[in-house]
Amino acid sequence: MRRAGWFVLGMVFAGGSALAGDALATGEYNARLADCGACHTKVGGTPFAGGLGIDTPFGTLTSTNITPDKDTGIGGWSDDTFVRAVTDGIGHDGKYLYPAMPFPSYTKMTRDDVLSIKAYLFSLAPVHAPSVPSGLAFPFNIRMSMIGWRLLFFSPGVYRPDPARSAEWNRGAYIVEGPGHCGACHSPRNIFGSTDASQSLGGGSVGRWLAPNISADPRWGIGDWTAGRIATFLKTGVEKTKGVAFGPMAEVVHDSLRYISDADLRAVAVFLKSAPERTQGATGAVATAAALAQGQTLYMANCAKCHQKDGTGFAGAVANLSANGSVTSATPDDIIDAVLSGLHGTGTYGTMPSFAGKLTDQDISDIANYVRTGWGNNTPANATPALVANLRVQAAASLKQNP
Repeated sequence: MRRAGWFVLGMVFAGGSALAGDALATGEYNARLADCGACHTKVGGTPFAGGLGIDTPFGTLTSTNITPDKDTGIGGWSDDTFVRAVTDGIGHDGKYLYPAMPFPSYTKMTRDDVLSIKAYLFSLAPVHAPSVPSGLAFPFNIRMSMIGWRLLFFSPGVYRPDPARSAEWNRGAYIVEGPGHCGACHSPRNIFGSTDASQSLGGGSVGRWLAPNISADPRWGIGDWTAGRIATFLKTGVEKTKGVAFGPMAEVVHDSLRYISDADLRAVAVFLKSAPERTQGATGAVATAAALAQGQTLYMANCAKCHQKDGTGFAGAVANLSANGSVTSATPDDIIDAVLSGLHGTGTYGTMPSFAGKLTDQDISDIANYVRTGWGNNTPANATPALVANLRVQAAASLKQNP
């Protein structure tokens, strides 16, 4: 997914009342915190006008227009209608929303925070953008099927602070579990598409990308990170000893987290440091010595010029591959996808080209395994040509859906 830019406006009228700049700024801040533009903006489209195709295991959902257009957007919605959609997953027409809209997390948001977002959205120029039909497979295209899903997996209710914890911890918990909806990506999902609460923050997937373990586990998660380093990574997408954010996380940093206050990011870090440890075991085939040697040869020919012979890269320009959490995660999907799809530049870091047309599935598998075991990266060499082939198909399909 790619995300578009944002607007900053002055005093406007919304819902019949004048909103001062500070109140509007609060709504814009909360919209960034909830990353509303991520899904409600198609590639090259007007912010919040919808139309982005969102891949799910059940087919493709297309996001809706949330500009204040009265015919195709939310211009005719009341406060109660908007709050119900965001926090209860029921649209203005009474239809159940699919949990690709993270209302199971947004339900923890306060009414004031939700309405501040509505006020901000109503300050934008209305855009006429009719909904695009989604491509969900039967029976998932029947919205009434959500009744059973909600009974089994949805627990509505605003976040309740823990009196035994500090205000900072509670603020971090509110953000992570509510507007930040971190667990929506960083938690595994069951066959019904619901997050597994018993493994919350233990790692999940966003389309073909892996969302890594961000629990307090020191081996597979971020338990060995200091709170300061976590906050720095969230703000900048870069932590000099841990690597550089890429894929969807780089976009979250660019369009959401870099605008969040240092105090809020510190609160998130404090909460994550206390989250239950979710231990992952890396499984799968282990590459032979000959395959690792071939991977080294291929790495030197295709990768070392930028990432250096020892995987250290160039600070501020090319990501390090040694001691990089994305490289040493339990599974090698993200590093494979980076080679297949390339990466857009993040901050001062340059763009990485795609090698999909140059390297075979076996080549990419060998390179991934070499990188995952080189320079002290003590990670199982469990990339396989079959996995690369599968990710290659997914990458091509995603590019076709959102070029």
